[in-house]
Amino acid sequence: MGFVREILVETIQKEQLVDITEKVQALVTELGIREGFVCVYVPHTSAAVSIHREVDVTDRPKLDEMLENINPDKQTPHYTKAALVAPTEVLIVKDGKLVMDPDQRVYFYEFDGPKSRRVVVYLTD
Repeated sequence: MGFVREILVETIQKEQLVDITEKVQALVTELGIREGFVCVYVPHTSAAVSIHREVDVTDRPKLDEMLENINPDKQTPHYTKAALVAPTEVLIVKDGKLVMDPDQRVYFYEFDGPKSRRVVVYLTD
């Protein structure tokens, strides 16, 4: 059986990284999913989602620099940065927990804030 839920994200900066790992895990727990899949989708052209190692405050400038360096469109960087990061991630659930390394996190990327955003999460067992 599948479930669709939303996570609301309020950003306060032009570009911002928001860790939504615990919110995704809370949905898994709330719905009692023991084994299955979770699809995390960001329905915005200037925002994205990614799974990667935990980003320390000191690493954030490196991430920003990397995205700036590979951004082909300087006129609309918020759209191209979002496209480079991607709007969707898929995770596996095992024993009621997201299958991730201990240092991995699910991040929402804001590239044109501050804004009220939503992340659509599809969960299935």
